[in-house]
Amino acid sequence: MTATPGKRRRGRPKNNPANFSVGLSNHGQPDNLDNSHVEATDSPTNLEFGEDWERELDGDASIHDWDLSSSNGVHDQQIAVLESIANDESSEQIQQLIPANGFDTLDNKRDFKQSTTIHIIDGEKGGCGKSFLCRAFIEYCKSINYHMVIIDADTSNQDISKIYPHAEVAFFSDDEKQAKEADKIFELAFESSVIVNLPAQVYTKFSDWITRNNLADLGQEHSIFFIKWFVCTGGVDSVNFFLKSLSDLGDKITHVFVKNMGLCDDWSYIDQMPELAAAARKYQFVVMDFPKFPFWERNMIDRLEITFSDAIAHQDLKVVSKQRVKNFLKEAYTAFAETGLIK
Repeated sequence: MTATPGKRRRGRPKNNPANFSVGLSNHGQPDNLDNSHVEATDSPTNLEFGEDWERELDGDASIHDWDLSSSNGVHDQQIAVLESIANDESSEQIQQLIPANGFDTLDNKRDFKQSTTIHIIDGEKGGCGKSFLCRAFIEYCKSINYHMVIIDADTSNQDISKIYPHAEVAFFSDDEKQAKEADKIFELAFESSVIVNLPAQVYTKFSDWITRNNLADLGQEHSIFFIKWFVCTGGVDSVNFFLKSLSDLGDKITHVFVKNMGLCDDWSYIDQMPELAAAARKYQFVVMDFPKFPFWERNMIDRLEITFSDAIAHQDLKVVSKQRVKNFLKEAYTAFAETGLIK
């Protein structure tokens, strides 16, 4: 059973022009579930875009790096409050609920865990734009102070790790002795939401990891939810990979069909595929248009190995190029916000 975090809308729902019905997964998490895992920060290095990220992109303010590492602050505050109550002699009932060994273990802290999400960036095919989407995803999460751990699972081409040095590394393996290497993804989700950049041609290993360990149900027990962002090139073979993922995992985790507009600008044929329309009715996946990014600026940013935010202030990019980066970020941020899935 799929479950997704409660909504914190940052824009109106997207009206999809395709002739099949799309929307939030009907396996979603109840609307009344606590969304308070979104943490604000007072750190001076965090530029709090909030609802005003568009205004900030139009301004001259420098955009700094955020620390996306996980934090135990919320858990510690909850623990301190309960201990304070329990120490009151009049709170005998509360005292009985507190374990004799206190609250300092991970298992005890998990009892108070707030919901987190494991965002999987997939696409199966190499060159479909997974890493590029992942980078834009990270930039958007920074802009709304959505804290998460970055995981680069592409061990052959760690371009995410190059740009974000604090990223964790995990990989999927057929070797049972190395199976635990992927488990860190799930373990980290006990403390923070996670974004995972998958390599190409790892579909079978990833799917087996989910199903063999029954992670969809296990995650729901611990308020950990999965969302797969599938980047499509606009080709029929790419769509078929997406349909296979829906067939195997669509009733377990929410799927997002990401149209990479940088690789295909005419999706009319794909929108009219009867197989995709039938899958949309059955699984009610979300559709997202990922905007095209100018090639010159993209090559420059890749060569410099910098973030999009850094590019806005970099001396090697002139005024017009910086404006193109800002325009791209505005479109990308709007597209992410309209899915209603990042909160």
